[in-house]
Amino acid sequence: MRESRRQRMLCIFVLSTLYLMLLSPVPSMAQVEHDDLTGVKVAVYSGGGVMGSSRIALTRMFEWMNASVVEVTASQIRDDFLNECDILVVPGGSESICNSELESDGKQKVKDFVAQGGSYFGICGGSTFAVTYLRLFDGYISPVSEPGEIIHMTTMNINKSSTGPDLSELPSNFTTMYYGSQYFTPKLGTSVHTIATYEYNGKAGMIALEYGNGTVFISSPHPEYEEDDDRDDTTFGDDLDDPDSEWPLLFRVSKWLIEASYIEPSSSTTTTTTTATNTNTTSITLDLPLIVVASTGGVIVVLIVVAFYRRMHV
Repeated sequence: MRESRRQRMLCIFVLSTLYLMLLSPVPSMAQVEHDDLTGVKVAVYSGGGVMGSSRIALTRMFEWMNASVVEVTASQIRDDFLNECDILVVPGGSESICNSELESDGKQKVKDFVAQGGSYFGICGGSTFAVTYLRLFDGYISPVSEPGEIIHMTTMNINKSSTGPDLSELPSNFTTMYYGSQYFTPKLGTSVHTIATYEYNGKAGMIALEYGNGTVFISSPHPEYEEDDDRDDTTFGDDLDDPDSEWPLLFRVSKWLIEASYIEPSSSTTTTTTTATNTNTTSITLDLPLIVVASTGGVIVVLIVVAFYRRMHV
C-alpha cells in the first residue's frame, strides 16, 4: 500500500513538472534551423509611399536568405494578414504616406503583431515610421548632416561586441548608401542593441531592440542596395562605388530577429477525466509504463514513469 502511494506521488510530480514546462514561453515557430531563413515568412510592405527600388532590393535580399517573401498592402494588414507572417519589412519611402494609408487600425495591428512575437524590419522611411508613428523605439531620431550630396556612400563601423545579433565575425566597417540619413538616440533607461555607427559622428544609424515579445531592427541608411551587383534587381544607386555587400550583416540581424522573439503559449488546457464504477471489482492492476514526451526550447524531453500498481482491495 505504501509502495503504491509512492508510485502515485511520482506520477503526480512528473505530470506537474510537464505542466509547468508547457506554460513556459516557447520560441517562435519560425526558428532558424539552417544557415538561412528557410521556413521564415517575410511580408514586404508595398503601399503607395514605398520606394519601388527599395522594395525590390529588400525582396531580392530576403529571397537570397531563402525566406518566403510576399508583398502586403495596408488593407491586408488591417485584415490581420500579419498573423501568418514572421517579419514585416517596411522599405524606404514616405513615412507620412505610410501613416495615412495604414490609419490608426493598421498601425495598431502592426504594433500588436510585434508585441505578440513578430518582427519589424524598417529601412530609412520605414525606420522613421517605426519611431515617429508606431513608437516601437522609445527615443529620438535626428539628421546626421554629413557633408556631401543627399545621396552618397558613407562609412559605418560595426559593433562587433553586440549583445544582440552576433556580429563578431563580420568586418569592422563597411560602406553603404546614405540618403539624407539620420541617427537614433534612446531615452534614458531604454535598452537597445547598437548594430552600426556612422564613422562621421559616432552616432547609431542601425539599431535592434526588443518590443514586447517581438523584435525590431531599424536602419536609416540603405544597406539593402547592391550598388556593384545586379542581384538586387534594381539600378538605383549603381552609379555609386560600393565594393562590399551589407547582405551578410542584414542576415545576421534577421536571424536574431527571429531567434530573439517568442510566442506566448496558449493558456487553455484540455483535461479528460475517465471515471469507472464497478461495485463488484476487488482489484486494480496497471503494469504498463507511462511515457510523457514534452518539447521546450527546441529540446525534446522524454519522461518515463513505470507505475506498477499492486492489487488494491476495495
